[in-house]
This record gives sequence, C-alpha cells and structure tokens, in this order.
Amino acid sequence: ASFNTLTGTIPDTFGSLANLQELELQSNQLTGRIPSQFGQMAQIDFISVENNQLTGPIPTELFGINLAGLRILYLNNNQLSSAIPNNYGSAPRLKDLWLNDNQLTGTLPIIAEGEFLFLGMSYEFQLCNCLCSFLCICSNPSFLLLLPLQIEELLLNNNDITGIVDESVCLIRNNTILGGQLGVFHADCQPPPGGGEPQIQSS
Repeated sequence: ASFNTLTGTIPDTFGSLANLQELELQSNQLTGRIPSQFGQMAQIDFISVENNQLTGPIPTELFGINLAGLRILYLNNNQLSSAIPNNYGSAPRLKDLWLNDNQLTGTLPIIAEGEFLFLGMSYEFQLCNCLCSFLCICSNPSFLLLLPLQIEELLLNNNDITGIVDESVCLIRNNTILGGQLGVFHADCQPPPGGGEPQIQSS
C-alpha cells in the first residue's frame, strides 16, 4: 500500500495482525497518530510509514519486547512531535531507526549499557583438519557463529531536539570501539543557518 494517495488514519486493528511481517505504508497522505497497537504485531520485521502526515508522539510500544523481530523502523518525514521515548534503546533487534525530518523535541535519551545490542547469526563455517595443502577433512554439519550485533543506522536530523549527544551513543559507533556497528548517525550538530550554537552538541 506504499506510494499511493491513501488518506485517513491508520487503523488500530493492524495490531491484531499477529503474523504480519512487513508493513509498508510509506509515501501516502495518511494523517493521525501511529497506533500503539503496533506493539502487538509479534512477528513484524519491517515497518515503514515514512513520507506521510502523521502527528503525535512515537508510541513506546514500538520499542518493547513484544516486537522481538523488528529490524527496520522508518518513521521519518512526518510531523511527529514530543520527545523520543526513553526506551528507544530497548528494541530487541533493531538495526535501522529513521526518525529524521519530524518535529521531535526534548533531548536524546541515554543508551544504557547493553541496549541496541543483540545476538545475531554471522557467517557459516566448518571445522577442518588439513593433512596437506590439497587435502582437508571438514566437519559435517557446518556451524553458524552467533556474534553480538548492534544498531547500524540512527537518523535524528531535522527535528527540534536539543541538548547533548551523550557519550553512550559514541560507544556504539563503528569507528570508536571494537565491535561497534553504528555506521550512520545523523543529528543536527551544525550551527543553524541564522548562526548561533548547534541544537545538539557532543559530550
């Protein structure tokens, strides 16, 4: 239902779609609030409601343990207001979180130790015993290695967020510490066009 001219509000009944894995409503003319019932879609993996006219706060339920499989959440380019929920770092498997180009206010919540961190499957490998350069005996079956994974994209720019970016965000950057995977982080850290201090500063 994306890239159409759908109007009206998003029905609360979406929350009853227990087996739904992807919800794509982006680039329409939807209004009203994001239903808190989204937090009941236990199998959801991908939610995109970007490029609409949605208003109101971001439901805290989007970052709850009920959405254990949610990896992608695109809420950008709407008219969402209020502060970013304090539990935004509690999302069990979130990799991409786009909140940019809204009307969000307040400060960026601190990421507690262990948040935005989960175990995920990495590459497949086999244990091999090589007798010489051309003869190797490998184990069967092969193995999947579980490694700690983190959020990779966090977009917050073009909002009205103020204050300081806490160092807890820096600690998950992919160029800061070994194992960090946050490679894309956008925030309003530049001075506004009319001059003055940046809306967001680094700690």
